[in-house]
Amino acid sequence: MFFEPGMYGDMLPFGKTGIVETLGFATPPGADKGSDAHVLNEHTYCCQLATDMCPHGEPLASRLSECLPWHEKRIGTRSKDAEGLGIPLIISEFGACLDSEVCADEITFVAETTDKYLAGWAYWEFKPFHDLTTSAGTGSEGFYNKDGTLQHKKMRALTRPYLRNAQG
Repeated sequence: MFFEPGMYGDMLPFGKTGIVETLGFATPPGADKGSDAHVLNEHTYCCQLATDMCPHGEPLASRLSECLPWHEKRIGTRSKDAEGLGIPLIISEFGACLDSEVCADEITFVAETTDKYLAGWAYWEFKPFHDLTTSAGTGSEGFYNKDGTLQHKKMRALTRPYLRNAQG
């Protein structure tokens, strides 16, 4: 079972931005510590940091330096939560940006931070599905442009080495 905390950063109308609290669970919902049927799930977007961070769907280039510390804070906190619960952590939503250098940097920040904390990840989203929650307006947050061509900057940032097998 995937479960996740409330998204403080998504609660922009309430003025709560840039907040990362510990999860608050002593055990995974409906299970004991170390459950083999649970995974802590989290979303991380630099746009959650402040209401004025992403006026056009992506972090402002002038404020990009704030993004890596944000992801380290968010993922680091969730990593401690998952460790305390004895379960894995996955970041199932991040990026959701256009094919720009800022987008590639945002993706790289999250991928490097998940590597640091040995967390799994899945990029949001593969191809456009008319997501009404998106901050990209009519732009494509997926891997492809509207004409079907690949978004190369994004793909280079997402391409990561990984272990297929490990001894032990």
